This record gives sequence, structure tokens and C-alpha cells, in this order.
Amino acid sequence: MLASWSVCADSAVLLRVGLCSLALAAGLFACGDEPTPVPTSAPAAPKPASQSWQALPANLEGYTILAEQDPAGLESMVEENIETLNEAIKGDATDSNVYVRRGAARVALYVYTGRSVTGDESLLEQAVEDFTKAIDLDPSNASAYIGRGEAYYEWKQRDRALQEHEAAIKHLDESLSRDSQDVDALIDRAYAYSGLGEYDKVIQDLDAAIELDPGNPWTLIRRSTVRSQVGEIDAAIRDLDAAIRLDPNLAYAYNSRGADYLQLEEYDKALQDFDMAVGVNPNFRWAYGNRAYVHDVMGEFDRAIQDYNKAIEIRPYTNAYIGRGEAYLYAGEYVRALQDLNTAIDRTPDLALGYSVRGDAYYMKGEYERAIGDYDTVISLDDNDAYSYYSRGLAYSSLGDATKARDDFNKALELGFDRDEIEAALKELDEDG
Repeated sequence: MLASWSVCADSAVLLRVGLCSLALAAGLFACGDEPTPVPTSAPAAPKPASQSWQALPANLEGYTILAEQDPAGLESMVEENIETLNEAIKGDATDSNVYVRRGAARVALYVYTGRSVTGDESLLEQAVEDFTKAIDLDPSNASAYIGRGEAYYEWKQRDRALQEHEAAIKHLDESLSRDSQDVDALIDRAYAYSGLGEYDKVIQDLDAAIELDPGNPWTLIRRSTVRSQVGEIDAAIRDLDAAIRLDPNLAYAYNSRGADYLQLEEYDKALQDFDMAVGVNPNFRWAYGNRAYVHDVMGEFDRAIQDYNKAIEIRPYTNAYIGRGEAYLYAGEYVRALQDLNTAIDRTPDLALGYSVRGDAYYMKGEYERAIGDYDTVISLDDNDAYSYYSRGLAYSSLGDATKARDDFNKALELGFDRDEIEAALKELDEDG
């Protein structure tokens, strides 16, 4: 979810970056070239590749957690895991779960490193083959359907991803009909329902899992994030409070709670939680990014830049460049701002947010035609972006094109942009005319 904050109404620029929280559900913010973590089976604690293959992550969430423990070493770790799984398959090619784990590793390598091809096939093709092999060996292996759904989702084959989630639910229904107290099956089904957007069923399954296993903080974190996503912020915070009581050393819980406090605009509490998150895990780049965002909102741009620097130093991600670019923009450092925004767009050319903020930068520099070009791109990616219509209207107004400006202002109003700002812009347009 992108949270916009009005910080400079007279210059028509909104703080656009929003939350880049590592909340373990489909939710707060898709961080550019990074995955949006989703609730799935219980994550494995970080394990070296030398251990038994059964200890390796079986899903993308497990790798998401590992990535924040040592993000700089993620790629070599995943490659070592794949080699371990290759050896396991040579020893016994009949266990479906080993293929699930290798498929998950390949999806993670694709998502986190930007690498698309290994050998003659794409990583996602290889992952789909692994999950398909797992299903051939065990047609009731719900984790294989979930994994294949993840691979198809990353492959931009959304309809096939949905079909995989539906198939997983069918098998999990059968499993739970035999054993209604299977906590792992309940959590897996919650993940599959989240892929279908059926969040009431997600929460229902997580409720049941928590009742059966109240001592697992990760299930509380998952439920908190889904609750946050559907607007139940207070309930989400209560879940995170409980998770932290169970394990005071969970950086993820502090980071997620900080993100919830941000939605409530309780900035002091948010800062405290992000401080705790990086205190527990100094490699937790998402928490540095979130803390930088709070500093942005509070107008502390130098502090924001320092935190974005730290996040990028640990492991770069697109929205850290966008956030730092925006902080540079408000600090009046336009050259640095544009450098970061260009980097963000090069990394993730289909992310509208990068063009939106770069459009703001060009507008503030007085380069109105370039600003219009970026707002055009945003609208081509999302024609319901009211902010970009409003901002493009201001740029047209600055160029003296009253007709196009008025059209854009009216469209922004139709899409729900602030009426007072639109009326003020139209009034100024009439006065200039």
C-alpha cells in the first residue's frame, strides 16, 4: 500500500514513498524489485547449506527471512542450497519434498538477485519443472502447488498462479478433513487463500492455528499483517504485542508494529520500533528504510538520507533509491535526487512510483515538459492515479496550457483527489487566464 503524505501543498509535491515493511503477508508495500512476502508455512530458522536438505527453506518466505539475516551473502547461500539439493536428488529422486525445496530456492534466486537464466533454461522454468516433478511424485503435496503458484506469479502468469492456489486449497481441505488440528496445513491454507484475496478465510485459518499453537510468534505476525492489510490496525498491533512477549528478539515483529504505528501517524512509537528492529538485527535493511521514511515525514531529510544510505549499503533495493531520491529532492539536491530516481527506474522500469517522484523532481526544477513525460508514464501504468493527473495539470498550467490543465484537474477530482487543492488550482488557473 502506498501512503502519500502532503508536505508541500504549494509546490504540489507529496511524499510518495510509503512503507517498505517486511511484514510477512501480502501487503503493505511491494518494494520495487523485491518480493512482497506472504503468509505461508512456518519459516525455518537460518541454516547453513551443509546441514540436511530437510532443514532448508521450502518456500519464498523462508528465504525472505534468511535474506534479512545476511542479505549480502544471500546469493551464494542459495546457490549452495541448490547444490545440496542436487546431491540429495542424486541420492534419492523419489522424495517430492526435495524438489519443492529446490524449486523454492530457484524462485528465491530469481526474485532476490535479478538473475533470470541458469544454463539453458530460465530459473522460473526450472522452478516450475521442480514443483511439477514434486506433484508427479505426490499429487497431494500442497506445498508443491503453492510453490508452483509462486513461480507462475513471478512469471506474470497470474491466472495459472490462482489455479495453483485453488488446487492447494483442495488438497489442504482433504488433509484437514482427516486431521482438523494440523497447524501446518492451516497455515498453508491461509497462504493459499491470501493468494486468492480471500482474507476473511486467511484470518479464520490463522485464528485456528493460533488457538492450537498459541506459543508460535510467527503465526501472530502473519495474522497481524493480514489484519493491517484489511484496516484492522489496532488488532494487528495487539497481535504484534503478543508476538514480542513470546520472543522479544524478533526484529520482524518490531518492524511490522512500527509500520502499523506509521499508519496511525504515531511517529514516535514507530521510530522506537524501528530502532528496536535494527538493534536486534543490524542487517535489517527494511527497518532502516522504514525509519528513513519516518524522518522524511518529519522533515528530517539528512537523517532520512543516512538511513537510506545504510539500507542501500546492506543490499540495494528499488524503493530505497526512490526514498533517498525524494529526500535529496526535499533537501534541494536535485542532481543527486535525479541520479537515484534514474537508478530506481533502470532497476524496475514498470514501477510507477519511480516516475511519479522523478516527475516531481523535474517539476520542482522547472522542467515542466519532462515532468509531464513522467506523469504520462505513471498514468499509462495506472490510469487511476489521481495524484499524477493533478501534478500533470500543474505542469500544464505552468506551461500556459489551460485547457489540458483543467482537464487533468477535473480528472484528478473525479478520482478522489483533495477537493480544496483542486479548487485552489482551478481558481489560480482562472486568475492567470
